[in-house]
Amino acid sequence: MREFARLLATLLSIYSFLVVIRIILSWFTSLQRNQSQGGISSFVQRLVDPYLNFFKRIKFLQRGPLDFTPLVALLVINLAERIAQTYAYTGIISVGYILAMIVQSLWWSVASLVVAIFGIGVIIRLYLSYKPRPNAINIIASLDNWLRRPVDFIHSKILRGREISERNLLWITLIATVVTYIALSLLFNLFIRLLMQLPF
Repeated sequence: MREFARLLATLLSIYSFLVVIRIILSWFTSLQRNQSQGGISSFVQRLVDPYLNFFKRIKFLQRGPLDFTPLVALLVINLAERIAQTYAYTGIISVGYILAMIVQSLWWSVASLVVAIFGIGVIIRLYLSYKPRPNAINIIASLDNWLRRPVDFIHSKILRGREISERNLLWITLIATVVTYIALSLLFNLFIRLLMQLPF
């Protein structure tokens, strides 16, 4: 059984690689037009698209121009691969371990990524407030629109709506983002350890 788990983990790793190739190939429209002519691109498409299309049926994963279905598809493969690898090497698998892997995957693939992207957006906006460029007005407007709700929340809840300069508000937002990221990482790691210790 452990040999089968090892083989399954290897096959899932290869399939995960093929999914990544398919995602990258989908970014190039000229390659998509030529897929009917055969070749590696067509082979990868036939192998991977049925799996990706299963996730495309989940509507809430698609928000306007953003499509999170490939991310979720990769997350599921990687989770199954990790579970198979663990069983292959230890011969033991538990519900607590599976739950811990699901929580860990969700944290690293979704939640921590969202917090990190938000932090990068704040850093870019802060940089542009110190070094304004005439051609960056559209970037500043887009960032302000994207960051507005969390920044307003910090302004109203942490600072109680006090008068403060835009730069200082951005610095406080950045510090709050870093503190939030560290606190969430610690909480998720603690929760994951507790799940792994479940007796079933």
